[in-house]
Amino acid sequence: MKRWSMREIARRAGVSPATVSRVMNGQGNVSPELAERVRAVLRSMQREQRSGTALPNRIGIAIPRRLEGYGMVGDSFYGEVLSAIDKVMREEGHELALCPYDPEEPFDVLLNETFSRYDGLILLGADTPDQLAREGVQRKLPVVVIDKHVHGVDSVVSDNVGGAEAVTCFVLSRGYQNLAYLCETLDDASFAARARGFSQAIAASGRTDLRYEICEVGRGWLKAQQVLDHLIATYPFPLAIVAGNDMTALHILALARAKGIAVPSELGLVGFDDVPLASMAEPALTTVRVDKAEMGRLAAQRLLERLTRPDLTPVTAMMHVSLVVRASTA
Repeated sequence: MKRWSMREIARRAGVSPATVSRVMNGQGNVSPELAERVRAVLRSMQREQRSGTALPNRIGIAIPRRLEGYGMVGDSFYGEVLSAIDKVMREEGHELALCPYDPEEPFDVLLNETFSRYDGLILLGADTPDQLAREGVQRKLPVVVIDKHVHGVDSVVSDNVGGAEAVTCFVLSRGYQNLAYLCETLDDASFAARARGFSQAIAASGRTDLRYEICEVGRGWLKAQQVLDHLIATYPFPLAIVAGNDMTALHILALARAKGIAVPSELGLVGFDDVPLASMAEPALTTVRVDKAEMGRLAAQRLLERLTRPDLTPVTAMMHVSLVVRASTA
């Protein structure tokens, strides 16, 4: 059975979702003409439902524009998430559309223009603005956020702190004394959480022989060469780098090989996410596996539930992660 939303009813009736809500709940402040228009649409939709001709809901997948350059299809992190969402929505007969947006745009503009054509919205990415997600919910738009916890909004996240702590503990068990955590920017909620996991592992080790620091290499890894040069000038080999994600680790791997640095005997390297390229690198990358397909499936299922039950209490689903040991660590 197709799932209807007040936004779909409102779109077909040419009124606001708030007007539909008032008509369906028997509240006042709606003109007889508008109320009858809404009821007519409801009767038409019920006939379509009975005859099996009901139209699908339109689901928007909203991504910050900067992610377009990071590979949104195929074997990328978000590509796997999107494939799982698409599978669930197609099986339920709903339409899916990718909707890039600029997080710096006024939220009113985004919600009134960019996102107004959708019956439900999945916000993808750790740099999703919290207030954008909350305002969407306040406007009765079903919203689920992936890869970031937003208070009061359905969210699906991975165990960033626990995963980073586990992989850092593993690095310490290999005997490295000099360590660094590298990520693009600590403004990213996921990278910041992984930095906490890195710090927690070092604190929990109780070791006094460790030298370490936390570094940012910039969006697009613009400062990666500079940071790597700093690290190898500051710390004697062997040095271990815990990267905020696999793509950062693979970028550092390429720079290290260009300098003739031996991995893992001189430089140990670990990532996070376990994208397909991690296992194909030379040497293959030790990393933290995130079940990206399950993240997408959970988010899609939660959005479908919220389309039919808008008063559900918001939940945050945290995905467990697992350590994958490969050849990039001694």
